[in-house]
Order: sequence, then C-alpha cells, then structure tokens
Amino acid sequence: MWIDRTDWQEQLKSRVPVPELARLITDFVRDGFIVLEGGADPSAVDAFQAQIDLSFREGNPELFYQKHGSRDTRKLDEPVNRLGTRVVDCYGAMSEALDLFSSPQLIAFLKAIFGEAPLLFQSLSFDQGSQQGLHRDTAYVVVDRPMELAACWIALEDIKEGSGELMYAPGSHRLPDWPFGEGRKHFDAALDGWDVHEQWSDWLRSSAASSERGVERFLAKKGDILVWHADLAHGGSPVVDPALTRQSLVGHFCPASARPRYFDHAPCHDAVVQRGQLHYSSMYYDLRSSSPARRSLWRSIKSALTR
Repeated sequence: MWIDRTDWQEQLKSRVPVPELARLITDFVRDGFIVLEGGADPSAVDAFQAQIDLSFREGNPELFYQKHGSRDTRKLDEPVNRLGTRVVDCYGAMSEALDLFSSPQLIAFLKAIFGEAPLLFQSLSFDQGSQQGLHRDTAYVVVDRPMELAACWIALEDIKEGSGELMYAPGSHRLPDWPFGEGRKHFDAALDGWDVHEQWSDWLRSSAASSERGVERFLAKKGDILVWHADLAHGGSPVVDPALTRQSLVGHFCPASARPRYFDHAPCHDAVVQRGQLHYSSMYYDLRSSSPARRSLWRSIKSALTR
C-alpha cells in the first residue's frame, strides 16, 4: 500500500486533504493501528447483539459457527450456548453486521489507505477472549497482494480488565519480514511444518516484548473500533476471570481489486456484492443468489406470521 512506501508523507499530502484523516493515517504508519472512538453507532451495536442473541437462543440456520479452537463449521440450526463459539462471516446473513462494517469513519479510513473501495472478505464474532498468541494476519489471512490487508475489531460492550483483552505491540508492523518457504508471507503447515511455525511465533513474541513500547492491552468502550495493519503483532491476552466476556466483531479487508485466496479455491464464493461504499464476499455464503437485506426482510415476515 502507498502508506508503506518511503515517500508516504508526500503521498499523504496529495491523497488526503482532510486534516483529521491525515492525522489518523500518520498515527497508523507510526503505530500500526488506530482507534476510532465511538466509530460504531450504539444502536447498530444493540441491533446486532439482539439478532445474534436471538439466533443462539432459537437457532438460525442462516448462520455458521465454530467452536473455539475448531475449524469444523456448522449451521446454527438449533439453540446453542453462544459462549465458546464464534460465528463466521455473519454479514453474509445479517444486515445488522453490514451496518457495523459500514461505519462511515471505518469506510473513510480504509478507502484512504487502500486508495479504493474496501472489500470485506471474512469476519468472526465471538463473546469470550480468544487467548490467541501474538501473530501477524499475513501468516494466515491470504490475499494475492499480501500487504494490502487491514483488519478491524469492534467492541460490542465495554471491555473489562481480565477478560482476555485484545493485545498488540505498537510499531511491530515495522519488524523485519519473516519469509516462510519460497518467500511466502503466509504459513503453510504441509510445506513449512509446525517447527517453523513455532520458531516464527517465538521470534515474534520476543521481538514484540523487547520493542520500545512492548505489548499493550486495549480496554475499549462499546462502539470503539480498532483498525490494524497487516503485519501488526496482535492477539488475545490470557483470560483471568472466566466470568467476564469480550464481545467482539472482527473483519478483514483488502482493496476491492484484490483477490482473497478462497476466490481460487472456492469459485462459487468469488461473488462480490456492493452495499454503499462497502464491497463484500464470503467463503461460507454463495452471494450470487441472495443478500442479507432479503434475508432480514424474510425474517421479519416470518416473525410476523408466527406471532
């Protein structure tokens, strides 16, 4: 991306005439992340939470979920305890999710750093801290232009200390590259082996811990949006109090002209839908035939008929 070029400051002057947006980009280049305080509308957060809660209480076969630590994806076709689960690509079935990902502040920032409209191509929603170790998204989230990637985390509630807060190492996006086999940015277990993965993880943890600002934790307020760089070291801190939740919605974005890897491996899922300034695709939903808006309308009609 242009923000990673050595002449980014000159580029900034010509590309971003809005002072506040220019300040955010300057912070992003320096730290590898920004916080859009209150970037998500509280009513949109409440609407999303209400629909997710209803889906888990009554079942919703339009949604797909996984148990934490598992890649086994199931339809949410019966009531399930939402704790210990994560919903994948909920925007494929919920207009409430698209409302959150269409935050004007978020879209404006992503459009500025990408130089074009953003493509939302995967998401996770969960209630408890992931406790995932420090990592870089480029190791696991694969697009054809690896560094043209950004992610966001939306706080769906006020986050409390001990809940397994999101953690990150400011400036770690500037650490040297760790190329996997054949110079790849992404890890491939079959080609690289888990020993290499462990070496990479150890290097990233030690490098982040010894950096100027070390590792920080994010005690967000409901509606805050954290946006981070493709190579920022981040993860989930240990859960100290299991009674606490960290209700979250995460999205990964690339420029609309880029191609997520699953476009090539799941051709029926390469459809791109546009909603305002947001483009989106999904590995789990065939978006060629229906949309969340239509599904939401049908849910409303179905609810009215069953009262």
